[in-house]
Amino acid sequence: MKAPPLSSLPGRISVPQAKVWELTNRGIEMDAQGADIIHLGIGDPDMDTHHSIVAAATLSLNQGRTHYPPLSGEPKLRSEIAKFCSSFYGQELSSAHITVFPGVQAALYANFQCLVEQGDEVILLEPCYATYPAVIAATGATAVYAELDSSNGFRLDIARVESLVNSKTRAILINSPANPSGMVYSASELRALLDLCQQQSLWLVADEVYADLVYDDLFSSALSCSNALNNVIVLRSFSKSHAMTGWRIGWSITSPSLAGILENLSQAMFFGVSQFTQDAAIIGLKNFNQIVPHTRQTYLTRRNNFCKKLEQIPKLKIVRPQGGMFALVDVSALGCDGEQFANRLLDNAGISVVPGFAFGNSTKNCVRIGLCQSIERLDEAAKRLEIFVREYDNK
Repeated sequence: MKAPPLSSLPGRISVPQAKVWELTNRGIEMDAQGADIIHLGIGDPDMDTHHSIVAAATLSLNQGRTHYPPLSGEPKLRSEIAKFCSSFYGQELSSAHITVFPGVQAALYANFQCLVEQGDEVILLEPCYATYPAVIAATGATAVYAELDSSNGFRLDIARVESLVNSKTRAILINSPANPSGMVYSASELRALLDLCQQQSLWLVADEVYADLVYDDLFSSALSCSNALNNVIVLRSFSKSHAMTGWRIGWSITSPSLAGILENLSQAMFFGVSQFTQDAAIIGLKNFNQIVPHTRQTYLTRRNNFCKKLEQIPKLKIVRPQGGMFALVDVSALGCDGEQFANRLLDNAGISVVPGFAFGNSTKNCVRIGLCQSIERLDEAAKRLEIFVREYDNK
């Protein structure tokens, strides 16, 4: 017999961005075959998780904390997150505002399943993270792109966003510090965006996974504004700040009523996050000041050193990030797009990066280069890049 038909979901989520990790996977395969590949693609910190977090997970496992957890998260972790976020955002938050997820990606997917549906529109700021289009498409809604200006580092353009709002618009998704541009939006920009959302009765979803990795200015969030929880959702994670990507743990901050709905959805999706992981995350928050400042300084040093070297390579235009762990590099002066450049860079120089098409049409002539390697390894990457660009330009 013929296989039964699938739903329309596979077609909706098979967006062009879904192929973005093919080059990264090819680099991993080359590495396994003995090639000397410098992996600057996927945003996976090269640092080990802090020993105190690992020790807490080990203790938790030894104590038998391997059973079903509460669907919204362990009470102790939710309380610790609420305490931390109340101080961070200057808002009075409680455990009722917090839902724990297996990473921000799951939180993003779950929240949008509750916010929008077929016929709705969601505004994305372009360039945007590669998974956003599929998350929106999975709901049946349509992504509408507010293309930002590369000449000013992709600053938030309120007028451009406002021009795209119509009767179908239900939400705006932002990311600050932004991936891939590294742009950090100012308090005044976010206040204006929040005002727009409140005037138009729109959800404002803020992916703040890089909130602890800001280098040049203070971090700002729409959640810090009064009455923000009426329509603002914030997503955060331990992945980048605590080098815990593989632990898969993050959270959302929402109104208590939406948190209750997310609890029901978690029952249908993943039935909670492992107890020992949550126990370890509690220690991560308690030891925040012993862990995160060092992580931030490490990336700042790498950014300054690596970007300075790249800025000296002719034909490359560098967007020096204000936050996060990536540098966006425009390669159009070499007469190629980002995908062509990235594939040849991997084949000829042994450097794996992410082609810019993954983040939107505005960055198709760019590549995203991660800072997730040591200074020594990044220095080697800069040397290889310089040689590669020189040879590429002479062909």
